[in-house]
Amino acid sequence: MKTFAFSLQKGGSGKTSVSVSVAAELAKKGDTLLVDADPQGNASAWVGPEEISAELAGVLFEEYKVQAAIVKTATPGLWLLPSAGQGGNLKKFIERGAADNPFCMQALADEAAGLGFRYMVIDLSPAFGTFERAAVTAADEVVTPVTPEQFCLDGLRIFAENLADARKKLRSGKPVYNKLVVTALNKSFKRHVGLFRTIQKAAGGMKVYVIPQDQVFGNVQVLRQTVQATGAAKAETLEAIELLARDLADLAGAA
Repeated sequence: MKTFAFSLQKGGSGKTSVSVSVAAELAKKGDTLLVDADPQGNASAWVGPEEISAELAGVLFEEYKVQAAIVKTATPGLWLLPSAGQGGNLKKFIERGAADNPFCMQALADEAAGLGFRYMVIDLSPAFGTFERAAVTAADEVVTPVTPEQFCLDGLRIFAENLADARKKLRSGKPVYNKLVVTALNKSFKRHVGLFRTIQKAAGGMKVYVIPQDQVFGNVQVLRQTVQATGAAKAETLEAIELLARDLADLAGAA
């Protein structure tokens, strides 16, 4: 099994939109587990059940096994390990339990692999504390979505520094970090075009994927559908998601 984490120290960068969409695309290639590791629970509210009886926090607190919390989504091949946004306990685990269990997400990945999943996708919060560090270092690859905004550029720099520090302490080549997704790009906006060029320069040798500004994301989240299922997404949106998923799957196949 290969694990992919979507992370950036900036809210509103499209992490959930991209991670859910890529997970749905990977599910076409093999059983995929989407882990909602954000206490806000946005991914769970999008593709999960209306009522959550068991969640990620319960698994991390060792209240029950991971298979007790995993739920099947409406997308074939896509499963969800949810987090309840309201009344959930993930924030409590991050504050009280993560420091005592720095390998909690690696243990989760090992359990998911034992259940036969081919891919695991982790949607993270816009933070980089002990818990988020445990998630990205458990991943085989990290992807950062950014919008063409100045604050996202700052978040990209901070994330790169934090990840480099984590990898140095691990003395490991994991996770791979060579993909960047620019979301909500409107090429008719001069400011977007200028910031996009700046992002490209900041990305260095990273591969950059572009998802255009597309109202489909707001619509499908209300409808609780994936971008692929709605049939209303822009062709460029679907092409970017398909390409990113294919490149991630190629990494898995090469390992």
